[in-house]
Parts: sequence; structure tokens; C-alpha cells
Amino acid sequence: MFPIGHLALGYLSVALFRVGRRRPLPTGWTLAAALVGSQLPDLIDKPLAYYGVLVSGRSLGHSLLVMLPVLVVLVGVGHRLGYDEHATALVVATLSHYLGDTYRALLAGDWGSMQFLLWPLFPATDYASDSIPPWVRVLESLGDPRYNFQYALAAVAFGIWAVNRLDRRRARAER
Repeated sequence: MFPIGHLALGYLSVALFRVGRRRPLPTGWTLAAALVGSQLPDLIDKPLAYYGVLVSGRSLGHSLLVMLPVLVVLVGVGHRLGYDEHATALVVATLSHYLGDTYRALLAGDWGSMQFLLWPLFPATDYASDSIPPWVRVLESLGDPRYNFQYALAAVAFGIWAVNRLDRRRARAER
């Protein structure tokens, strides 16, 4: 999944989580935390793989063995500092990133291709695309039907965000 797909999935995951808890859709710093969380594994792994520090663009930041303890600490620190909603948004969006990277394999029952989730217990896979700058990969994907789902997801997420923003502006104007 590309950054825009992760962004959409992260936003929608946090929005659904918040609606399920009868909270408003994410805005401000909660929205920012969701956006960062949706990209966090790639922000860690992709640059380090591109520059040869990591062998794979899905290793350290994509490992649940590494990231789950980190996320637990972030929630603890967020709670202690009074930033529960921001920390929760970051965690939910980060967890959605793993779903975005594995949904095709999950649907196909291809458990072997998801072994990156348990790095370093399993060796990191060397992806050929790790040596290609991400903006080039995104441009090359345009028009490829395999990516239509994430672009549609992005359109839905943007639509929900825009309607929420307009509703909030209208409510403020009426006060």
C-alpha cells in the first residue's frame, strides 16, 4: 500500500474507532497523530532501507515484536501527560498500517508473506522496490488497477474529512 492508501486507512480506522466510542471525528492534534501513525512503520523502515541501513523496507518498524512494546509505552506516556486521545489515534492508525500491508495476503491465506511482522524471528525480505524512491513507485502505479482500492479508499476518507470540516465550520458560524 502506498502512503495515500495508508493515510486513508489510518484516518478511517481512527474515525471508526472514535465514532464507536461516541467521540467526534479526529481534528487538530488528534488528526495529526492519526496521520503520523498511519505512516510510522514506513517512516522508520523505508528511508533506512533506501540508504542501506536496513536490509528491507519492512523490518524494524514493521515488526510487531518491536512496535507493540513501543506503542504500549507511547500510550502510557500519552496517558500520563494527558494526551490519551492523541496517543490512541497514533496507535490505531499505526495498527491500521499493518492491515494495509497485509490485507491481500490475509485474504489469500498467504501467511508466509507476512513473516516481516515477526522480524527478527524471521529474516527480512529484500524487496526490489526498496531501491526505488517512493515517489517514483507512486507515479508508476497510476492507472494500474491493482491500486484502485487504495485510491478509492482515499477518496472516501477525503470526502468524510471534508464533510466533517464543513459541518464544524457551519456549526461555529451558527454560534
